[in-house]
Amino acid sequence: MHQFEHLRLHPERPQIRQIRRAVALLQQGLFIVVPTDTTYVMMCKPTSSNAINDMRQLRQLDSSHLWSVVCANLSQAATCVGMDNQAHRILKRCLPGPYTFILPASSSLPRRIFGKRRDVGIRMPDHPVCQMLLEEYGDILLCTTLQLPDEAHPAIDPDLFVPRLKHLSCAILDAGWGGMEPTSVIDLCNHEPELLRTGAGLWPA
Repeated sequence: MHQFEHLRLHPERPQIRQIRRAVALLQQGLFIVVPTDTTYVMMCKPTSSNAINDMRQLRQLDSSHLWSVVCANLSQAATCVGMDNQAHRILKRCLPGPYTFILPASSSLPRRIFGKRRDVGIRMPDHPVCQMLLEEYGDILLCTTLQLPDEAHPAIDPDLFVPRLKHLSCAILDAGWGGMEPTSVIDLCNHEPELLRTGAGLWPA
């Protein structure tokens, strides 16, 4: 059954009632749109097949797409990626912040998510709404930027993107305008960190 909810939140002091409603919808298997310290993103449980399919279709993603996992802390990150001492030091120094760090995905993540890839991004956004959601939810979430296929940039204005998502089973955590600049992406899968995309985070950090 189709289910859509538009939840409005204060960007700096999110209402816990709205956050708990979003957590309930995540647990039901919906995806939710969440503000971060960079762009709005879509998030869902890694086991929510329908939500993952909806996100794939909305963004027209192929099997080479790099998914990210959003974490509340490094302990959660360590459950879903392989992380050596150097990677741990870098993540501890830079997160929470506007970075995506690419690391080898562990076997705890469902393989069907990744297609041809065997790596995943790690994100820990520095945004009150996202942080409260992760703390209340208590586990990792799968995410990708909210960028519609006919748009050159990520969606920033809820008044424009909400009407385009109403036909999907999802919820919007609307905290006003989002950012347009994406995260900086750093690959930590090899011995030396490699900057793959220059974004909001300074590198070297």
